[in-house]
Amino acid sequence: MTDSQATFPLIVVFALIVFMLVRAGELRVWQVCVVGLFGFYLAQTALAPSISALVASLAAVVFHAG
Repeated sequence: MTDSQATFPLIVVFALIVFMLVRAGELRVWQVCVVGLFGFYLAQTALAPSISALVASLAAVVFHAG
């Protein structure tokens, strides 16, 4: 599984988790917006390739462990 193939399912999983947390009252909409903006700006930093590589490695471990 390539990095781009893993990105879309991870986005869907994270979106579902956020949706369930908001619906359960555990997370407020403004908190979701703040975290989303943080992620948006973090993606523009020098750390973005390292974070992407870490997530890809963890996804490889999870998908190949089963």
